[in-house]
Amino acid sequence: MTRARTIAAWWAANRGPFVQVAGNMGILTAQRVVQRVAGLVSLYFVVRHLSPADLGHYQFATVALVALAFFALPGLDNALMQSIARGSGQIYRRATGFSVSFSLLGSVALVLVALALRPREPEAFGPLLATAALFAPYTALVQWKSVLIGRSRFVPLAAAEGVTALLTHGGLVAAVMLDVRALWVFVLLYLAPTAVMNVLATALCLRTSTLAGGEGEENEGLFRYGLQASAVTAVSMIAEQIERLIIFLLIGPAALAIYLAGDRLSELVRGVFQDAAAVLAARFARMATYQGRIERAIWVICVAAGVTIILFAFTLAPTVLLLIFGPAFQPSIPYAQALLCSVAIGNVGQFQFRFIRSQVDGQSFRTITLWTSGFRIVGSMVLVGLFGVWGAVASVVGHRLVLSLASSVMIRTRYRAAPASPTVET
Repeated sequence: MTRARTIAAWWAANRGPFVQVAGNMGILTAQRVVQRVAGLVSLYFVVRHLSPADLGHYQFATVALVALAFFALPGLDNALMQSIARGSGQIYRRATGFSVSFSLLGSVALVLVALALRPREPEAFGPLLATAALFAPYTALVQWKSVLIGRSRFVPLAAAEGVTALLTHGGLVAAVMLDVRALWVFVLLYLAPTAVMNVLATALCLRTSTLAGGEGEENEGLFRYGLQASAVTAVSMIAEQIERLIIFLLIGPAALAIYLAGDRLSELVRGVFQDAAAVLAARFARMATYQGRIERAIWVICVAAGVTIILFAFTLAPTVLLLIFGPAFQPSIPYAQALLCSVAIGNVGQFQFRFIRSQVDGQSFRTITLWTSGFRIVGSMVLVGLFGVWGAVASVVGHRLVLSLASSVMIRTRYRAAPASPTVET
């Protein structure tokens, strides 16, 4: 009875933030389920329509896009979210203008990559040019999401992204049904719905008077922080894709397709935790320490989810992977299991690192990002060269573990002491 009363008392004390976090997570998780299920359905058709080599060329275009997305100054997105969460948002127009301007350099870089690879990988030329054409609206006009997250308006965000996902993957399935073979068409169908949604949502935000106006001192500091964070994020974005780039260049497009099939399930699961961290981003921006009821709620969710993920990795994951990709991707199963386990172990680090990002603490963010990204870049160069695809898996697992450890150490050393006058009750 004593233990039951203790549990009941703990739940009564922690119910508020736990329910709030779980509710907002549920909204974005539902949207993510729609998005991911639609993606898996389209993938089921695409992988059976294209050869492994063609699939690798198609996927390489998106890998190149993500690797070069730093040209869109993504650090400004987080700065804008913090500004919105603190009741302002006056940097919206300026942030959008800077992002669009610099993203044009990304388009140029993609064209140069396409020309450089054309003699060796001519099949990648068309997809890369299509990616360059939509690079700016796809990567730069995303600040509207920061506005909604900063205002904790997750329902319209989930609805917009859900509709975009259905249009995207419905178009890909239609292309397969029509027996389209041109890879650049698949790239356009993949990118265009998101690009159009970004343009429409940005136009709507630009008409919102509350997002216009002059720059206060705090907003100016956030803008500078966003620019500095973008420079650091550039290293992180390259590191996130480095092993994929190396596999494509050293081993070949078919090997890239096998690796990405194994990574697909872990990315789906990791996306859920990224969404959950995004749910808390606005609250984190108003917190001075990482402790209390929010931290306990996060631990409960992450431990339960981690156990579930590990069980899934060694029971249902092989069946699910083969159901989606087919028997030709049997070699992807052990890669998927190892990567899923790394997500289960490092999921708390997702929240801790998001908290650090939500503070205007460029030094901590820079230290963690540069060290962990450097580890991944060097590790991928060495391990992929020595062990092929397994080297890429080892590099990703190591990076996730190092990121979790580094975030935990930074939290304990900088964000544990109770402030003199806390900004919110945690």
